[in-house]
Amino acid sequence: MAQIAFAEIGAAVGTRLLPAGLNVAGRAISGAAIGRAAGAMAGRALSHYLAGPAEGPRLKALHVMEASEGAGVPSVYGRMRVSGQLIWAARFRERRTTRSAGGKGGPKVNEYSYSVSFAVAMGEGPGVRVVRAWANGEAFDLSGTVHRLYDGGEGQVPDPLIEMIEGTAPAYRGTAYIVFEDLPLDAFGNRLPQLSFEIVRVPPGDAEPRLRDSVTGVNIIPASGEFVYATEIVREQFAPGRERAINANSGEARADFLVSLDQMREGLARVSHVALTVGWFGSSLAAGECVIRPGVEMRDRATVPQAWSVAGEGRASAYLISRDEAGNANYGGTPSDASIVQAIRELKARGYAVTLTPFLMMDAPGFPWRGRIGVSADGTAGARAEIEAFVEGAQGYRRFILHHAALAAEAGGVEAFLVGSEMRGLTRVRDETGAFPFVEALCALAAEVKTMLPSAKVSYAADWTEYGAYVPGDGSGDVLFPLDTLWAHAAVDFVGIDWYPPLGDWRAGVGHLDALAGFGAADDPEYLRSQIEGGEGFDWYYADDAARSGQVRTQIIDTAHGESWIFRVKDLSGWHGNSHYPRPEGARAGAPTGWTPGMKPVRLSEIGFAAVDKGGNAPNVFFDPKSSESALPPFSTGERDDVFQKRALGVALAHFEAGPLVEAAHVWAWDARPYPAWPMRGDIWGDGDNWNRGHWLNGREGLTSLAAVVGDICARGGVLADVRGLDGVIEGYGLDGVHSVRAALEPLKAAFGFEGVERPEGLVFHMGDAVVVQLSGEALAEPGLLATRQLMDKAPERLRLAYIDPDRDYQPGIAEARRGSGDARLVSDVALPLVLSAGRAEAVAGALLAEAAREGTAEITLALSGLAFEPGDRVRVDGGPVWRVVEAREEGARRALALVRETARVVPARDSGTVAAPEPAPVFAGIDLVVMDAPSLPGEAGTGPLVAAYASPWPGEVAVLAGPAADDLSERARLVRPAVIGRLVAGVASGPVGRWDRASVIEVEAPGGEFASASAAVVLAGGNAALLETGAGWELVQFQSAELVGAERWRLSGLLRGQGGRPSGAAETGARLVLLDEAVVRASVSGLEAGLALLWRAAGLGEAAEAVFEDRAGLPWRPVRLAAPAGTVRWARRGRDVPDNWDLPDPARAVTFAVEADFGAGFGGRAETALAEAAWPAGALAVRIAEIGTDGRIGEWLSIPAGSSYL
Repeated sequence: MAQIAFAEIGAAVGTRLLPAGLNVAGRAISGAAIGRAAGAMAGRALSHYLAGPAEGPRLKALHVMEASEGAGVPSVYGRMRVSGQLIWAARFRERRTTRSAGGKGGPKVNEYSYSVSFAVAMGEGPGVRVVRAWANGEAFDLSGTVHRLYDGGEGQVPDPLIEMIEGTAPAYRGTAYIVFEDLPLDAFGNRLPQLSFEIVRVPPGDAEPRLRDSVTGVNIIPASGEFVYATEIVREQFAPGRERAINANSGEARADFLVSLDQMREGLARVSHVALTVGWFGSSLAAGECVIRPGVEMRDRATVPQAWSVAGEGRASAYLISRDEAGNANYGGTPSDASIVQAIRELKARGYAVTLTPFLMMDAPGFPWRGRIGVSADGTAGARAEIEAFVEGAQGYRRFILHHAALAAEAGGVEAFLVGSEMRGLTRVRDETGAFPFVEALCALAAEVKTMLPSAKVSYAADWTEYGAYVPGDGSGDVLFPLDTLWAHAAVDFVGIDWYPPLGDWRAGVGHLDALAGFGAADDPEYLRSQIEGGEGFDWYYADDAARSGQVRTQIIDTAHGESWIFRVKDLSGWHGNSHYPRPEGARAGAPTGWTPGMKPVRLSEIGFAAVDKGGNAPNVFFDPKSSESALPPFSTGERDDVFQKRALGVALAHFEAGPLVEAAHVWAWDARPYPAWPMRGDIWGDGDNWNRGHWLNGREGLTSLAAVVGDICARGGVLADVRGLDGVIEGYGLDGVHSVRAALEPLKAAFGFEGVERPEGLVFHMGDAVVVQLSGEALAEPGLLATRQLMDKAPERLRLAYIDPDRDYQPGIAEARRGSGDARLVSDVALPLVLSAGRAEAVAGALLAEAAREGTAEITLALSGLAFEPGDRVRVDGGPVWRVVEAREEGARRALALVRETARVVPARDSGTVAAPEPAPVFAGIDLVVMDAPSLPGEAGTGPLVAAYASPWPGEVAVLAGPAADDLSERARLVRPAVIGRLVAGVASGPVGRWDRASVIEVEAPGGEFASASAAVVLAGGNAALLETGAGWELVQFQSAELVGAERWRLSGLLRGQGGRPSGAAETGARLVLLDEAVVRASVSGLEAGLALLWRAAGLGEAAEAVFEDRAGLPWRPVRLAAPAGTVRWARRGRDVPDNWDLPDPARAVTFAVEADFGAGFGGRAETALAEAAWPAGALAVRIAEIGTDGRIGEWLSIPAGSSYL
């Protein structure tokens, strides 16, 4: 590192011991320089000759949790993946679970499971928070565990579990660690898993305000998304058992909204008040034609457990949001009413003061701003009529606002409620009398809302150009205060302002007015402070775009009445603290408006800055290619700039918090969709690209500046350092042990290209971008510049940079840079333990290659009376190339400068990069459970219903529960794999029994299922069997041919119907068909439960369903070969035992048959016989026969009419 001084003592000792210095390799080196090298501060030139290599932190390809005594605790800056150290573990805990294998009264089965409690140290604190975790290399959902996180603060106390088990326990102050309590080990092979964690830590002592310290309130967006604010997981149902979680995309099996709120609590610890925005959709910018409705993304969508409903409208009647060319909805749908109530209650339960903000979004061509809604003719009676239509229509503004007030009341109330925001195009509309009809409507709405929400503070959020004076551009000379009627209204409690005025007028270069005024950059805190109550919109304005381009500024001065604050949109204090006198036609009125000085507090209902280059030039604009409102700030390069956003918010919020004027400020914006799933999951959300240069705080609240990291490293090493000259943002950097300050800084210096120099006040760091000093040869003490040219055939032609890739779960990545296009003979490998985006890594690799291949070094000699150059300065001699000073030393009456040729420098990163979106945690679908009172199956002697289930994703193992009531369920079966459960696409008639049915087909749709054809021999041997749900019960069918005829749609043919002794029946469209394989098991029921209506349920998300088990498999089979020869009736018994001949073996018990006759009034007059024949009752029209089982139940009847000889 060029001339970074780590030890003044070394320099002093070197001067004393070697006053004349040494000659090394032909170069004279002073004793002070030698002392500095010995003290580990040597510059680039000295390091080349004397200083040894610095052992800094290293890259890790494997993240292995260890339990080593005396191991170092990693220190993380920004975002990093760490494995940690096991610092405590309790004994393994064994649990025995006893369950009945046969229902109530059945045999008992003991099952064992194991768990363990332990603690893992992750890194130095304070302020550590965990973003993600991995177990054995796989994503690990912490939300499903009992754990406690300690952030490493000095005030943390011992963990109660460790203390309870050990008696006494350390608090591990200064160390961030996580304690797992009774972590189940069955998923890890009953072993302690290898855990690693993605953690975020912002170093303490940052000289600039951090977002977590600045932000006290936020606006929660996106305002659209059908279930984006739901606190329960809502699943889209494609088929029974096949579902997809709509709002669980974070890697945790929880609703996205809850995960996002947790991230906000951890990243923005001071937030105490939030504004929840809820969007409906306007259809037109013409007020008289505009209808306002809740919208849905699609009509055909089934969701559980919530069905979308807003203001009494369901999917069928709601507005269908417009679609882009690719067929995607241009907006998310309106959040469901149920989700809004859930969100308000959740926010209040977390201790936040909630403001509810009904938010009008325009689904009209160009997707314009709602502030452009207007009327056809201002100042007319027609204008009032158009506004009345806009407000009072059946789908008007009043319905929109009052519906949300009703939701707030249903949720138990809110702290504040806004009756609208930024309706500037309507609040300034006048009728023929000069009155403002929309302002009157807002006043009426405020009064109605106050009645519905008496404890809520009610207001309106005015645009920053709207809240105060209005000067119409009609040449009338009017100066009016349209909103004063609203601000003074008794139902309005505060003045709401969406505050986005310019906070700068910065341009490229150093020749523009603000740079000439002495300010250093667009994000210079002093510059930003000067612009809050100064600059554009306060001191001056631009008359037009030409004036802006030429910086022709017109001063804002009220020469008529000395009330310049009227015309200053940024003069909140002046507006708030004075009476407001209108000036109709330019004449000051004798009486003020209803506003009195300071009568109500101000709330900044919105304040924010986009993370974009020169974002202060126009904080109100946003970049969204979809919208006609999309724009970049004037003179912006469009590059992402997180540093600007952080500094601008820090300065502005500190200003307003320090004064009495503003009682609350809501920063725009915090997204309810958790980072990094949003914005990285472009397959789910279409607006993710806007995040890069947008106003969002998500993912930026942990912004770690280079200055803060370098300052913290120096402070830990006891080195005084001035880091104000450093610029840039660090994505992630970790120190994995004890390192010298120099070793810790080397990777940062390589990546950022900064310089450091020793001064009396300590080390001063800067970015090496000093102004180039022009020197003439005449200024040199010795003529000419002594240059040494590097042998370029020894310089590397290719450089491979290994870095930490956040898009690959923090595994090593490789970036390459080349000189020329041929084969590279000399290759240099460099490893930096820094988290870098791929693009950033390529830029660093290119800069390092240029540095390694620099063309040469040089020396010049100046008189001591000349300029006091120091390392990092840049010089040019006689118009030649630019050189950078790497060493300055005094040689008698002269000063020698060691120079290196300037190369392309690394542009400091001003954004915190991105990380890969986590894989969504599995959210199990509602289980499609089928309970089948089925016929007996070949080769099976068990009793009880057959059960099968399907779900995608499959939870792994499903316990089937049953009982007489919901609070008295017991386990009856375990299902270990999903069954093939289909539903008929078309109805099927009953078919022939005992022979092939070649005419009929069964067409079935089976999600995730597969069928296969089989030979006739396989089918006759019992293969390809399925149960079909018919009107007569479950029929056992078999099929020979299975043909895939569509997506998950199969046609089964070559059928055998009515197998297993049951008759064939007709099945309707939608009837279920279950393939009989290992996934179908027989559940346990007791004999006493047969015939009872039991509740059956699959443990998990399955809904309970009632089913009656009648043990149809235990019923005797229906007789066959029924004949009625002269005066008798005969039949043959059937049964499930299949011998080698056509006759059943003699039964082990007496067989009894029931015989009934029909004499015209129905069958009756039952008689019983042990024989397979009976006399035909005289006068009977028909006779029927059934076998009576040993339990007294009668099997299925077979009848024969009189006059038939054989059936």
